[in-house]
Amino acid sequence: MRTAHGVALPVAAAGLMAALVSGCSGSGPGEKDTTYDSVADLQSSATTAGLTCLSFTETDSGSPDVETGTCDDTALLAVFADGVAEDDFVSMLPPSPEIEGEAVLVGPNWAIQGDVDDLEETQAGIGGDMISDR
Repeated sequence: MRTAHGVALPVAAAGLMAALVSGCSGSGPGEKDTTYDSVADLQSSATTAGLTCLSFTETDSGSPDVETGTCDDTALLAVFADGVAEDDFVSMLPPSPEIEGEAVLVGPNWAIQGDVDDLEETQAGIGGDMISDR
């Protein structure tokens, strides 16, 4: 089933939208709460879903269990190796200053740390759970 792109829906219709796009194939928008093989794959899906990312740079996480990258130096993206518990995702992210309006969006093997408004739009496309208190 195909749906029109760019149509703003009220929050109450989010469940209906998820049901409509569930028939789409591939990772990213259209398939929520999927896992990603690389941080580049996560970045591609997240930006398609609405994450602002004019400049993407893969970074060294310092851990073989975490692949990281940054978007415009304002959002941190991370993809975790198999076997890393979801509860450990946020604790493995680099520390950041406590910034009002910042949150972490966590999926099955990934996390995105950034602006709440940006992440809410991204969440509508790729799923995940919003964590605002680290």
